[in-house]
Amino acid sequence: MTSRRDLLARSAGAVAVTLVPSSGAARVNTPREQPVTTVDGRVDWDALRAQFRLEPGWVNLALFYLASHPKVVRDAVDHLRAQVDANPLSVPTGMALPDGPTGWPRVRQALAAYVGGRAEDIAMTASTSIGLGVVYNGVVTRPGQEFLLTEHDHISHRTAARLAAEKHGNKVRLVSWFADPATATADGIAAAVGEAIRRNTRVVGITWVQSSTGLRMPVRAVAEVVRRANEGRSPADRCLLVVDGVHGLAAVDEDAAGLGADVVIAGTHKWLFGPRGTGLIWVAPDVLEQLRPTFVSFISGGGAAPLSPGGFLAFEHAFALPVAVALHEQLGRARVATRITQLSTRAKQGLSRIRGVTVHTPADPELSAGITCFSVAGHAHQQVVDHAAAHRVRLSTSTYTRIGTAVINTPAEIDTALNSLDDLTR
Repeated sequence: MTSRRDLLARSAGAVAVTLVPSSGAARVNTPREQPVTTVDGRVDWDALRAQFRLEPGWVNLALFYLASHPKVVRDAVDHLRAQVDANPLSVPTGMALPDGPTGWPRVRQALAAYVGGRAEDIAMTASTSIGLGVVYNGVVTRPGQEFLLTEHDHISHRTAARLAAEKHGNKVRLVSWFADPATATADGIAAAVGEAIRRNTRVVGITWVQSSTGLRMPVRAVAEVVRRANEGRSPADRCLLVVDGVHGLAAVDEDAAGLGADVVIAGTHKWLFGPRGTGLIWVAPDVLEQLRPTFVSFISGGGAAPLSPGGFLAFEHAFALPVAVALHEQLGRARVATRITQLSTRAKQGLSRIRGVTVHTPADPELSAGITCFSVAGHAHQQVVDHAAAHRVRLSTSTYTRIGTAVINTPAEIDTALNSLDDLTR
């Protein structure tokens, strides 16, 4: 059996070259296209930043919304698009990256290696929202069973659960895992989940990193609580732990398949820098029989493949995913997570020193990741975003105003954003 290390090394080969869409050949990097890692294995963050075509003169601190494509991904997409345009019949059997064939088997293999699972446990989808719909609509339920979520979960998560519940005679119950995200603790969250689970709870739906608060849920601790709640239950009554993992994947140094969840859903076009319109569903093998397919699938094979919505889509995007995975493996997941933590810590500490600013994301790096949420006294969140934009700083807003710290951001950019906010409060 091929080892995970071998799989990652194989996929990393796609990043060691510069793709030439017109010829399909590979050539050596030029001085303007420096590798993102140095000879001694360190990351050249400036070289990584140069991979992106971000608008000059702007500080982009909302890159978790929809990632800009790095050059290696753009080149891979262009390379594959030329093949589809030249011969559309190449899609099912003949598409290739410069280092070899690509298609659903290679995509699933690369993603499985990255999340720490098996290729057969991966279903493909176009986004987190679609993945959530596939999972909640597919869970085998009985009338009267419930889906347990919180108001802090994304509206896509809550809506997917509600629509499925309405179809199958179930209900959605919204609770709170904490009184204040800034002061939440892992033990407190796990205890709250345990207290909320009932005999008719079929799904506990949580978010790995909440886009509304920036809080990172202690998934392992929650998984242990759910495991204890399942003791003595039949498979039809088992409580499934479903995780919206989009803001944890490639931002946190964890194997998503090793968190203890039953299902993890994530778009790959955010922190992973994957091609836009790509996503995955990882399903634990022992719960696969409790999920029904919702759509016809165009991916052959058993396991989780039948859960993948079929149809014709942007295959040049989907089949370029191994290049994005390879880029992150070249960077190193631990180094990526460390840089994100350093930048977000800088943001949180700087915000806490500005008069009138309240930080709502936990200061503890174990309970946060790349999203920092805050509010400014006397100012609506959109006013804060607009003020920052006047200083050529891009922030975003949901429940609160948000700063997103991607690996391609710099400490100087964080300081620029903080200075614009300090100016607002004077």
